[in-house]
Amino acid sequence: MRPNHTLAKLRQGEPAFGLWLQSHSFHTARIIAAQGLLDWLLVDMEHTPVDLSTASTILATIADVSGGRCTPLARVAANTMYHIKQALDAGAQGVIVPMINTAAEAALAVRFALYPPLGERGGGGLTPHYGFGTTSHVAYIQQANREVLVGLQIETAEAVANIEAILDTPGLDMAFLGPFDLHLSLGLPPALWSEAAEFTTAVAKVTAACRQRGIPLGTIVPNGTAAAQRLADGFTFISLGTDIIHLLSSLNSQLEAISTASNHNQHT
Repeated sequence: MRPNHTLAKLRQGEPAFGLWLQSHSFHTARIIAAQGLLDWLLVDMEHTPVDLSTASTILATIADVSGGRCTPLARVAANTMYHIKQALDAGAQGVIVPMINTAAEAALAVRFALYPPLGERGGGGLTPHYGFGTTSHVAYIQQANREVLVGLQIETAEAVANIEAILDTPGLDMAFLGPFDLHLSLGLPPALWSEAAEFTTAVAKVTAACRQRGIPLGTIVPNGTAAAQRLADGFTFISLGTDIIHLLSSLNSQLEAISTASNHNQHT
């Protein structure tokens, strides 16, 4: 059974870099995964809803075209059994569950993502093991709990207040700090990062709680410079923005170059 490359790196304390997929383009995902540059790609099934057929194609492609070097992950639409099972049955090797506020909600996420005895997902369908490179349903169920990544998004003031209890949930692999929503929850303007006292205090509390328990911590950053800063802060699961942002940035840089050249020609 193909191991979960990203989860292995996190458990060893190594950084894992990836990209948030919002375009839901099969071709874009395939091209990115084939380069072998990123540890994981995450299909956003919440803010940019995608039908299950498209998600299944993208998730399976990420694992297969990279030979298992790039882990297919899914940000689920809601903390419900239906959405979590959808993502995993579609070929994801892990889920990140948003808007977790309490330990009870954290326990439900684990319950729906894992098989007994850690969870209650059940043997169910015959296809979820394909992303792990095995056609044996039995072998998959026997080893899946070891390889499925369960991450929880910490992005509200309530979650920060309950962080210790949330992180003590058995079966949890990672906490992901959502900076935009956390800023909003704290009554601050939305931002990827800031030096606002309320925000830095919340981040320090989450970081300390994760460090004490040896739980990897993730977040999203706009570029490599910010990634280096978050690594220094103890984050090891880092999203280097989104595919749409990089496509738009590349297009804008080309347009700026064309505009500069055009203005130069007009003045010569």
